[in-house]
Amino acid sequence: MKLFFACLVWLGFALPALAQNDTDVLWYENLFHPKNAKSIENEIPQANSRRLQARNKKDKPAEVRALIELGILHLTRIVDYEQSMGWLIRSLAIEDSLGLQKEKIFTCLAISRVFENVGDNYKSLEFLNQAQRLSDQEKNRYIQTLILNESGRVKAAHGREEEAFDDYELALDYARELKQQGLEANALIHIGQLLTRKKKNKEALQSFKDALEIYRSVKDKLNEAIALNEVGEMYRLMKNHERALANHVAALDIRERLKDDNGLAQSYNNVGVLYLDEKNYKRAISNLQLALQSGRKAQDHEQLMKSYDYLSQCYKGQKDFKKALEQREEFLNIQDFIGKEKNERQLLEAENRYAMAKQELQIDKLEVDREQREKVIEAQNKQRNILFLLIAFGMIIGLLVLYLYFLKRRSNRKLQEINATKDKLFSIIGHDLKGPLNSLTSFSSLLLNHIDKISKDEIKMLSLDIDKSLKNLFTLLENLLEWSRSQTGNIDFKPEEFDLADVLKENEGLLKGQAQNKKITIENENTLQLPVKLHRHSINTVVRNLLSNAIKFTPEGGRITLRATADGNRYTVSVTDTGVGMSEAAMQKLFKLGTKHSTLGTAKEAGTGLGLILCKDFIEKNGGTIGVESKEGAGSKFYFTVPSR
Repeated sequence: MKLFFACLVWLGFALPALAQNDTDVLWYENLFHPKNAKSIENEIPQANSRRLQARNKKDKPAEVRALIELGILHLTRIVDYEQSMGWLIRSLAIEDSLGLQKEKIFTCLAISRVFENVGDNYKSLEFLNQAQRLSDQEKNRYIQTLILNESGRVKAAHGREEEAFDDYELALDYARELKQQGLEANALIHIGQLLTRKKKNKEALQSFKDALEIYRSVKDKLNEAIALNEVGEMYRLMKNHERALANHVAALDIRERLKDDNGLAQSYNNVGVLYLDEKNYKRAISNLQLALQSGRKAQDHEQLMKSYDYLSQCYKGQKDFKKALEQREEFLNIQDFIGKEKNERQLLEAENRYAMAKQELQIDKLEVDREQREKVIEAQNKQRNILFLLIAFGMIIGLLVLYLYFLKRRSNRKLQEINATKDKLFSIIGHDLKGPLNSLTSFSSLLLNHIDKISKDEIKMLSLDIDKSLKNLFTLLENLLEWSRSQTGNIDFKPEEFDLADVLKENEGLLKGQAQNKKITIENENTLQLPVKLHRHSINTVVRNLLSNAIKFTPEGGRITLRATADGNRYTVSVTDTGVGMSEAAMQKLFKLGTKHSTLGTAKEAGTGLGLILCKDFIEKNGGTIGVESKEGAGSKFYFTVPSR
C-alpha cells in the first residue's frame, strides 16, 4: 500500500499541472485521481455499460477507453490486479488489431502501473519504454512529459537515480517548451528530491525554491505547501533552523486552511522535530500531539510512527521516562503493524506476480500475433505496391503507345493533306503554265508558217501578245520560285533594320510605268518614317505583289492608294484600289494553298493566286498578319500589319 500512496502523492503534483493540458492526458490522470469520486458499486457498472454501448455501436476507440477505465478502477479502487490486467489485455488486443496507437500508450502505462504495484520493476519499465516508443511516433509533448514523469518516478523508487534524473530533466525541457508552469514546477520538485538524495543540498534548495515561486504565481496552494515543506526540510539539513521553521510554519498555515490531514500530520511533525532539536520540549510536544491527531484522522501510519518516536525523545529529554516508554511502545506497535503490513504486501505481491505470470503469457501471445500480423500486412503491402507499379507501368506503356499511335495518325493525316494540297497546287500551276506556253507556241507557229502573209500591224499585235504572255509566265515562275524557297527553308529570315516607307516608294517607282500603261494613278499618302526590323526581301515581295495585283484588277483611269498607319507597336500598310472588287465567297478562297482562284484582270491579265499565298507566308514569318476588305464593283483593300522596331 505504501507504493500506492506514493503514486497518489505524485498525482497531487501532476494533476494541477495537467489541468490545462492535453485532454487525453487529463482523461487518463483523472482515472487515478477523480475529482468527484463516486461509489465503486456505481462506477464499475457504469464503465461496463459504456463499454457495451461502444461495442454495439462498433466504436472501437470508445470501447478501448472503457476497457482502460475498468482496468484502472480494478487497480486503484478494488485493488484486484488480476481483474485489472484482464481488462487491460482485452484493450491491448483491440489496439493491436486496429492500430490504435494513442490508446495503446495509455494501456501500456496502466499495465506498467499494475506491474509496479505487484513489485515487478523490470516489467513495469518494459511497458513504460513501450509507451515511450509509441509516444515518440505520436509526437505529443504532453503524453511524452507524462511518460517521462512516470518513468522517472519508477526508476527513482528502485534506486536508478541517474536515469530518473535524465527523465526529469527532459520532462522539465518539454514543460518549458509547452510553457506549462505546473509541469515545470512538478519536474523541479522531483529533481530537487533526487539532488537531496545525492546530498547536493544547495542545488536541491534552489530547485525547490524555483518550484515554490511557480506554484505561488499560479496560486496552487496545495503544491505551494508541499514546496514550502521541501524548502523547510532543506534548511533543516543545512542547520538553518530559523528559516526551516519559517517555511514549515507557512506550509502548516496553508494546510490548516485546506484541511489537509496528511499534510498537517507531516507539517506538525516537522515543526515538532525542529523544536526537539532546540530542546524546546514543551513546544515540540504541543506540535507532535497535534501531528498525532491529524495522523489518526488520515490513518497515515508513517507520520504516526514519527510522532511517537519524536514524543518519546521529548519525554526522555524532560526525564519523564514513564511517558517516554509509553510513546516508545506506541512507536514499536506502529512499527510492528507496518512491518506486518509490509510482509503481507510482499506475500500478496508474490501471489500477484504468479497471477501476472499467467497474464504475461496472454500479453506475449498478443505480441507474437501482432508481429505476425505486421509481417502479413507488410507482405500484402509489398504485393499491392508491386501490383500497383505493374498496373501503373502498363498504363504508362499503353498511354504512350496510344499517344504515339494518335501522333503518327495525325502526322500521316497532316502529311496526306499537305501532299494533296500541294498536288492540287501543282495541278493548278501546271494548268496556268500551259496557258502562256500554248499562246507562245501558237504565236511562234503562226509567225513561222505565215510570215509572208502577215502585215506589220499584225506582227506588232502578235509581239504585244507574246510580250504579255512572257511577262505573265515570268511573274508566275518568280512567285513559284520564291514560294518553293520559303517552303524548303532556303530563305534565311534574318531581320534587318530599314524604313518601310522606303520599300513603299521603291515599289511605287518600279510599277509606275505598268500603271501608266493602263492610265492608273498611284497615290502614296504615307508621310511617316516607318522604322522596322524585318526580313527586307520578303516584305519587298509582299508590297510588290499587292501593288501588282491592284494594277491588274483596276480599270483604265482608276486609282490606287498606298497608306501606312502606326498603332502602338505595330504598323499597318494598305493597298486600296478602285477596281472590280470581289464577292464574300471569292475572299474566302484567298490566301489558301490548293484553292483554285484565278481571275482575269481588267486587261485580261491572268493570275494563279500563288502571289497572295506567298504574301501570307512571308508576312506570318515576319510576325505579322494579312487581310482583305472588298465589295463587288467597289474596289478592294489589301492590308498587312508588322511589328515596329
